Amino acid sequence: MVFLLACLAAAAQEVTLTVDAPESAVAGERFRIIYTINSTDGQFTRPKFDPSFSVQGPQQSTNRNVQWINGDMKVVSSTTLIYYVTAGTPGTYTIPAAQFETKRVTVSSQEKQIVIYDGDSSQQATGRQQGQTSAAGDAPASGSEVSMRILLSDRDVYAGQPITGTLKLYTRINLSGIQELKLPDFKGFLKEDIETPPLRSLDNEVIDGVQYGTGVIQRFVLYPQIAGEIRIEPAEMTALVQERTTAARDPFFNDPFFDSFFSSVSTVPRKITTQPLTVRVRPLPEPRPADFHGAVGSFTIESSVSATDAKLNDAVTLTVTLKGSGNLNLAGEPVISFPQGIEKYDPKVTVRSSGISAGSKVFEYLLIPRNTGTFEIPPVSYSVFDPGQEKYVTLRTGGFTLNVTGTPGQEEGAAPVYIPGEDVKYIGQDIRFIRNGNGRLTTLSSPLVASLHYWLWFALALFIALLVLVVRKQQIRRNADKAGMRNRRAAKNARKRLSRATALLKSGKKEEVNAEVARALWGYLGDKLRIDQSDLTREKCYTALRERKADEEMITELDRILTATEYSQYAPVSEVESPAALCERAALLIGKLDNVLD
Repeated sequence: MVFLLACLAAAAQEVTLTVDAPESAVAGERFRIIYTINSTDGQFTRPKFDPSFSVQGPQQSTNRNVQWINGDMKVVSSTTLIYYVTAGTPGTYTIPAAQFETKRVTVSSQEKQIVIYDGDSSQQATGRQQGQTSAAGDAPASGSEVSMRILLSDRDVYAGQPITGTLKLYTRINLSGIQELKLPDFKGFLKEDIETPPLRSLDNEVIDGVQYGTGVIQRFVLYPQIAGEIRIEPAEMTALVQERTTAARDPFFNDPFFDSFFSSVSTVPRKITTQPLTVRVRPLPEPRPADFHGAVGSFTIESSVSATDAKLNDAVTLTVTLKGSGNLNLAGEPVISFPQGIEKYDPKVTVRSSGISAGSKVFEYLLIPRNTGTFEIPPVSYSVFDPGQEKYVTLRTGGFTLNVTGTPGQEEGAAPVYIPGEDVKYIGQDIRFIRNGNGRLTTLSSPLVASLHYWLWFALALFIALLVLVVRKQQIRRNADKAGMRNRRAAKNARKRLSRATALLKSGKKEEVNAEVARALWGYLGDKLRIDQSDLTREKCYTALRERKADEEMITELDRILTATEYSQYAPVSEVESPAALCERAALLIGKLDNVLD
């Protein structure tokens, strides 16, 4: 050790001081300024930060490595100081030079300029630089060790136009997990979750020359419902950060060289939040077409019919399919004017889509012709608003001709009955009678409430309810009196102990019988006289019994039994009375005392 320390002192190196700070940051968000010195002996002087900066730190760490290469020793020492800075006002700031002074030399760092952006302007600038439509940008906060972002596919949309949202995690440090994720309530939007695999590993991404571990936490789709500027509040999450800690060391080993031997890793929860976002929602143009039912996106429409020739009362299915990308879940049902003579049921609706990717929405109409002849099923007209063209587009399908044959007077018992959500069922008759034949109807002479027995039963039920309430209230009051409860159960508990003493006697454990008898008597006296076990003495018991008008004979008998139990515990060889007789005397005495103390 002495040899190594002497070599470390002898191996001098040129001292340098470097600074690492981001070129830009967001107002109100914390970033880091890191100073690195290739020396561990000297005095560091921090720069004079702008008064508007909120500065925390420094967090200081030292490192010293000794390497032996081909018999030559190389010493590498360094000191790192990390300042956590928050700038509240946008603008351009200059970070002055810091200084590090040793016995031989004084060195200074370079000045750094940093641009502080407003939250919204910085996000828009980042999105333009990266050529993305994401309004929040795809980069984490400058200098942040672990952060989170909500990435939106667009921030300038029409009402009803879907927006894809991605909650993404960025980290430069080790994490052991995440917990307590709290998403905003997204006021003004309808939110639809997209199935997202659990985050089990992170991907490596280099953003602005810095390597991050990134991962998608949640994907979702937002449908704006109102026009105007809608604010999305921050999302919150707790990340479990792995931090290296150093245990207390013996003064002999108080040297940074041994940090790696005595350090350990602990998990520390750290709360992280996203920046609030603002989405500009434009209203849909007016006037709206009469056949517009809320569909916003790029769509096509088609229709088909299960048969063009049908028999009277046979079921025919008309299928209308809306395809494309947009708010399929919010697209309404088309309005179709079917000719008279054709009975229409509410459509069965099926949506096949994931998020805002291309999908389809199918409307299946069950039609039942009730008359014979030729019927024209009109074309379907359906208008949608296309944000790409910024106008309404009317979609149309072709019409169909349905030929219905059969005998108009045929029994309608063969007609199918449609139950929503199920297939068509034939039940033989549209209407089934509950009961056939003539029923006998009678008139009641008087209503039930006018009879005497009704009110008698009512009064009896009311009396029973009041009685139960009174008894229950008394029971609650008695249970609340702990001392009174002990008093009432004193004799019962004492008899249980005496029964236990008798059982010990039968099992041959005579030496334990007298101790159980003593516990029965002392427990009975404490509960009955309401004296704590810690304050229970013979004198207090005798005084309390005299106040309760107990006979002197009872007190004398109690004293004799207690003396006998104590004597038998300390001198069992000399006891003159059997344990069985002592149990009988104690039971008899407890019965007499119970009559007096009740």
